[in-house]
Amino acid sequence: MKEDSIFITDDNGKEVEMKILLTFEANEKKYVVVYEENNEDELYSFVYDDDGNLYQIETDEELQMVNEVVGAYEEEK
Repeated sequence: MKEDSIFITDDNGKEVEMKILLTFEANEKKYVVVYEENNEDELYSFVYDDDGNLYQIETDEELQMVNEVVGAYEEEK
C-alpha cells in the first residue's frame, strides 16, 4: 500500500477516509496502521494482502507485536 489514505466501510456502512500512519511486514504478513484525520489518538491496525484487502488481526500476540512496532515508530518521531 503506497497511498497516504484509504477508505474503510464502518459498521454502519458509511465509508470513512483513514490516513495511513505506517505499513510494515512481519511474520510473512503485511500490516497497516491507520487513523481518522481528525482523531490521531485512536489507531486501527489491519493485515492487508497484495490486492489491498484488509483483514482483522487474529491474535492477541499479533496485536501486541503491532503495538510494539507503533510504539517504536512513535518514539522515533
